[in-house]
Amino acid sequence: MTHTDPLADTLPDTMARIARIALHPVVHVMGDANAYGMARGLVAARGATIVEIETNTGVTGFGEAWGPPGFCAAYLDFVAADWRGARLTDHGALFHRIIARNYHFGVQNGLMALLSGLDMAVHDALGKEHGLPAHALIGGRARDAVPVYGSGGYFTADPAQGLAAQLPRFRDFTCCKIKIGRGIADDVARVRLARETLGDAMRIAVDANGNYGVDQVLASMRAIAPFGIEWYEEPLSPADEEGYRALMSRRDIPVATGEALYTAFAFDRLLAPRAIDIAQPDLALCGGLSQGRLIGQLCTLRHARLSPHCWGTGLGLAAAVQLVAAQPAYPAVAESEADPPWVEYDVADNPLRDELLLQPLLPTSGMIAVPAGPGLGVEPDRAALERFRPR
Repeated sequence: MTHTDPLADTLPDTMARIARIALHPVVHVMGDANAYGMARGLVAARGATIVEIETNTGVTGFGEAWGPPGFCAAYLDFVAADWRGARLTDHGALFHRIIARNYHFGVQNGLMALLSGLDMAVHDALGKEHGLPAHALIGGRARDAVPVYGSGGYFTADPAQGLAAQLPRFRDFTCCKIKIGRGIADDVARVRLARETLGDAMRIAVDANGNYGVDQVLASMRAIAPFGIEWYEEPLSPADEEGYRALMSRRDIPVATGEALYTAFAFDRLLAPRAIDIAQPDLALCGGLSQGRLIGQLCTLRHARLSPHCWGTGLGLAAAVQLVAAQPAYPAVAESEADPPWVEYDVADNPLRDELLLQPLLPTSGMIAVPAGPGLGVEPDRAALERFRPR
C-alpha cells in the first residue's frame, strides 16, 4: 500500500482486505430513432461501469459507477494502489484521504464516480463478509419496503413514442414524474395531458433538468401548480446555488434537486440554508452509500426529505433501496409517516436494470421489498455483464 496506515500494527490481520478490483463497462444502445431524454437533449444509449472487488477471503462485492462506459476507468490506475490491500472497514477514511490529497481535482469528475462504485462494492462485500444487509451497516432497518415512483414522460426523437404513449406505463404506480422545461406553454400542455390521462388520484411530479432561470421557473410553477404537483425537480442549474436560495421563498411547488451534485458538501450548501425541500443524490455519482448516508443525515438535521435518483443499472437501484431502508422517519414515527422517502424507478425499457441481475428488484403496487440477503441483496449475472459489454 502507498498510504500510511497508523492502525496496521493494532488491528488483527484476519480482517478482510481488497485483493482485486475489476471494472465492467456496460451499455444499452437505443439508436438515434429511439432516442429519448430531457429538456437539455436526448440520448441514444445508456451506460455505466460495474465495479467489482474481491477480498483476500474470497468475498466479491459489486457497485455501480455513473456515466458512459470508460468514464471513470482512467482513474483506476490513479487510486488502485490505495485501495488494493486496504481493509474493507477503512473505506471511509480512505475515501476522504483520497479527495483531500487530490483536492486540485475537485470532486465533479470521473474520480468521484469511480469512488462511488468502489464504496458501493465495499458495502456489498462487507455485508457478505458479516452476513448483514447493507442497510444494517448504515443505520439499521427503518422500513421493510420502500415506495417507488414511476419516472419517465420523456421527450423523444420519435413523436409516436412521446408523452401520450408513455403515460400508460404509470398505471401501476401511485406517483409519477414527467419531463418539462421547454417553455411554459409546453409545460402546461404536458402536465394537463398527464393529469387528464392519469386522473386526480395520481401524484404527479415534474423535472426541468435545470433548463430554466429563476424567472422562468416561477412562471412555470404558477402555470402548472393548479394541476397539483408533488415536486418540481431540478428547476435550476446545479451551479445556481444563489438561485435556489432565492427561489425557496417564492416557490409554489416543493423543490427537489441533487442528481448532479457530488458529495455531501454540495448538498450541505443547499440543505443548510433550507434552499431545497427534497435531496436526490445519485449513489453512483455522489460518493456511494457512505456519502448517501451522510446526505440522509443532513436531511434529518434540516428536516428535508430524501429521494435517491436512479437512472442506471440494477445495482444502483439496489443501493438506493438499501439507503432508503435505513433512512429514519424522523420527525415522524414509522407508524404515522405521512410521506415515506421515494426511490426513483424509470419506466423506460432498461435492460441494464432488468436483465443485469440474477434476480432484479421489481415493484409491486408501487413498492419494492427491501432485500433480506447480505450486502446489496442482489447479484449480477456474469453472462449479462459480458452481453452488455461495449464492442
